[in-house]
Amino acid sequence: MLNVSFTEDESDLLKEVFNLAMGQAGAGLAELLKSFVDLSVPGIRIIEAEKVVATVLEESVFSPADSVTALRQSFSLDNNIDGEAIVIFNEQTIQTISGIFGIDDISGHAQEIEIMLEMSNIMAGACLNGISNQLFTKDMSFNPPAVLAEKVELIKFVYSAFQRSLLKWEYTMMARITFNLKDKTFKSDLLIFMSEQMIEAVQKALQKMLSEM
Repeated sequence: MLNVSFTEDESDLLKEVFNLAMGQAGAGLAELLKSFVDLSVPGIRIIEAEKVVATVLEESVFSPADSVTALRQSFSLDNNIDGEAIVIFNEQTIQTISGIFGIDDISGHAQEIEIMLEMSNIMAGACLNGISNQLFTKDMSFNPPAVLAEKVELIKFVYSAFQRSLLKWEYTMMARITFNLKDKTFKSDLLIFMSEQMIEAVQKALQKMLSEM
């Protein structure tokens, strides 16, 4: 059993770290989309692997029947602590993206995927590097983003991607951040999953930051 429990001070500081990192990710996305990006308050919790499916479905900005496309990007720090970032878009958001970039029906699909991969890289990369630089004073290492699921119901995707037999950890720290464009029909979930080793490293970094305040 994972023996990590954040104190109130550690939790408050972690939220501040995430908020600053989210601002960097939001700024990068706003620059790409030429529109103001509104971000949700990050939901951060440590959960058992068996509860990931229920938690994702309960907290997602999308309904279980929504058709979604999901992209995955793994990350690591010092080759021994790691995690996964998953960005989820629905069909309405993809149509909005097509409209913003003037994508036509003929060449549309390949261009849509390319832009979503770029957006995923910006959202996950900027957010995670913002977190890592504050906590560990260094960048994360990333694998290139890849399409995990395309145009499937959220509930089917979640049960397929997060079934217990596929998860290599017993516990994870899960963070969920929703991105919205206030003047467009656009919304997206960024899910960050950190391994047990990374949870412990994060807590040590938070304790060090608190001791220096």
